[in-house]
Amino acid sequence: MTPRHLHRLLIAPEIIVVDLAVAALVALERALLVEHPLLVDPPPTEHPPVRRAARDVLRLALHLRRALHRYRAAVRNVLDQNEEPDLPF
Repeated sequence: MTPRHLHRLLIAPEIIVVDLAVAALVALERALLVEHPLLVDPPPTEHPPVRRAARDVLRLALHLRRALHRYRAAVRNVLDQNEEPDLPF
């Protein structure tokens, strides 16, 4: 870890949790696709309830991952604007 990374984490420690949440969502998406490989196919008119629920989870997980990426980018933007050029360490 560089001094710059440490400085950013001290200012915005929630980014660690954001990164963990994104990793958990990716793992969830992969697990659902392994368990329900037909989710990648176009939805038939009659989905079993569990597959419909899995499709909903995938859709919502994708939206949440995108929101987390936007949050991370917004924090990065603020940090870049307020970053001091010479760190004391």
